[in-house]
Amino acid sequence: MLFIARILLFLQIVAITGALAGIITFLGVILIANLFGASNMEGALAMGAAGIAPFGALAGGILGAWIAWLMISRSSRSVIMGFGFGFMVLAGLGVGGWFVYQELTDGNPYIQGKEPTVLIEWRLPEKVNHDYLDRIFRYTMRSSYKDWTLTTRWNTPRGRDEGEYTILRLRAKIRWRVTGRIFQLWRAPNHDDRITVDLGLPRDPEAMAEYGPWNKVKAAPGNEFRIRVVTQ
Repeated sequence: MLFIARILLFLQIVAITGALAGIITFLGVILIANLFGASNMEGALAMGAAGIAPFGALAGGILGAWIAWLMISRSSRSVIMGFGFGFMVLAGLGVGGWFVYQELTDGNPYIQGKEPTVLIEWRLPEKVNHDYLDRIFRYTMRSSYKDWTLTTRWNTPRGRDEGEYTILRLRAKIRWRVTGRIFQLWRAPNHDDRITVDLGLPRDPEAMAEYGPWNKVKAAPGNEFRIRVVTQ
């Protein structure tokens, strides 16, 4: 049992230090790149940091192996047994708890082709030529369930004018019966400058005969949005 505890302790220390070093490397590369004004077009910083992070994890694992060797060679039997099997129990509880949480928060999916559709109208503080809407604006609807992107498209027609303002018209599919759905709108190519709003939809929204009231966007004064839910 002591031999097994030593192996477990060694492997766990290596894994922990490697993972921490990988995370620190990933975040550190992004921080340094931002300090030097590097471009983050299309998530370039995250992709670059992801490519370097494994080297940091490797270095952390080597450091962890050295720390583990020192700890095992200098610690008493009780300490090795306690940490070796204790870390294993904690890891098992953590993994088990994660799976239990995922099971309890799992969204009940709609039957494919029967998902409710959310119609979104977004009133801009200006008038825009409808022929250029898809060149100027980008959009996405997201769900807090696993932070997944939901199917979002332009509606027909893509826009309409109301006085001196243009109203964008979009549609998105709801896939799961869960709370927490947001909509994001931004202008190309400024992908990091997104307007984010909570649509305030319930877990299983019912059909709406008409659009709801206009909601002001606090983060972008002059912008407003409203929604309507359509079911099949």
